[in-house]
Amino acid sequence: MDLRDTDIDGGVVVAAVSGEESPLSVESPRPTAVYDYCGHVRPGMGLQTRTALAAAARSRGVATPVDDDIADLHDELASFDSTPPTLPPLRSPAGDATVADHREVAATERGRLVARETVGADTDEARTAVREATRRLAERETERRAATQSRRRRREVARAYRDRMAERRRVADRLENRRREARDWLVEAFADRFETALAAVPGTTPTDPFEASPVPAALAVLRIAHTAAPVVVEVDRFETPRAAADALDAPVVRC
Repeated sequence: MDLRDTDIDGGVVVAAVSGEESPLSVESPRPTAVYDYCGHVRPGMGLQTRTALAAAARSRGVATPVDDDIADLHDELASFDSTPPTLPPLRSPAGDATVADHREVAATERGRLVARETVGADTDEARTAVREATRRLAERETERRAATQSRRRRREVARAYRDRMAERRRVADRLENRRREARDWLVEAFADRFETALAAVPGTTPTDPFEASPVPAALAVLRIAHTAAPVVVEVDRFETPRAAADALDAPVVRC
């Protein structure tokens, strides 16, 4: 399809093909991952050539020796609950001086009760005072124990969360390493095909194929990839859109 005589921007077409918000409506097969790298070939584009080549290999259904590890680590990573925990409420403990004061009051009231019992005086009020002093002392001691337990529980919960997040980071690092190994394996497996494809597309071929500029490198990757979704081409490397589609073995929209 040739849209050069229209005012339709290539980025608009790419967005429509990718299922993103766009004023256009395009019905096409779902793009594979390689489309993210090479789906819009244009002047000034950037390209992570090795990553794109690995994506092209994946589009062909190529597996690597570490794919099972990647799947297991992906599942393990997904199993982590990264939601920050709800900490127990922070309680304000009764101070040592407050507790000491209540102990002194309770001891004083008990002393008065004993003194009245010794002389045979009425003890009703004294007993009430002892009970009240003892109750207030027990409340303050309970508050202090609860505050201590609360602080301890908060530390335990926070530590468990930090440990869980540290383990999650370790799993994420292992997953990233395995993905890097898979990419390197795919790049090595397809390096010769990439060199051949690069020589077949218009443009200068450097001594090291991976030093090729982004546009010819992207075209070479597309020659390797299985790309059923239409590729948007905005460079004058082919005489016609049909020639571009034949060279890339993919549907092409020329903008």
